[in-house]
Amino acid sequence: MRNEEGTEIVEPISTGISQFAFMAGDLDTAYRSDETELRGLLAAQIWGTGVAGTAFIRALEAGGGLDLWLDDTSALVQDINKMPAKLRKVVGNSLSTDAELGERTARMLGSI
Repeated sequence: MRNEEGTEIVEPISTGISQFAFMAGDLDTAYRSDETELRGLLAAQIWGTGVAGTAFIRALEAGGGLDLWLDDTSALVQDINKMPAKLRKVVGNSLSTDAELGERTARMLGSI
């Protein structure tokens, strides 16, 4: 691809995607640990059964509660973790398409 106003796809893309993959893996590991800890605390029901504890859990569970938040966050972390592979495929497809169009254009112009 011709480098016109920063449009060239070069090595920094590959390096950036690798860094993104590393970060996504770290995020996944950290989130799994935090999620396990938080679910353990929820299961322990440390707020008690008194009036204050009942009010706390009612407020915590409002709108779907922390379980819904944890499930949604888990899905988001999984999506982030899958993104580097998708980006590699998209960049690879873009490079292949660009090369194919370049060859086709060269043939049309009689350069090949």
